[in-house]
Amino acid sequence: MNNILRESFWAVLMVCLPLATACVKKAAASISASAEENAKSEVTRRLVQEIANAVADAVAAMNQSYVDDLKKAGTFKEEEQAQALSRAISVAIKSLSKDALDYIKEISGGDTVGYLTTRIQAQISRNKGVSK
Repeated sequence: MNNILRESFWAVLMVCLPLATACVKKAAASISASAEENAKSEVTRRLVQEIANAVADAVAAMNQSYVDDLKKAGTFKEEEQAQALSRAISVAIKSLSKDALDYIKEISGGDTVGYLTTRIQAQISRNKGVSK
């Protein structure tokens, strides 16, 4: 009787062990994929925040050092606006990390200046809405 039970146990174990191993392996892969996705999300969130801060800082710097003076003098025309935008883009690019610049290139199809132009113009619009 003991012999039959022992052999039955080993037979069940030989069938169940590979199934249990496969289940554990699948669970580990799922946990790993989830952790990797969370890490990517955190990196993306950090990069987006870095870009937003760089754009806001660039707009504030241009207002402080260039735009406000031209507005007071009444000489803030189209050419000066284009110059201010160009300077803001340059300031933003200089303040961004390589990872943030790579992220912008990835999501914009390589058009870093176009992407930053849009973000800077949006920030200027937000600033105008706050100051009204």
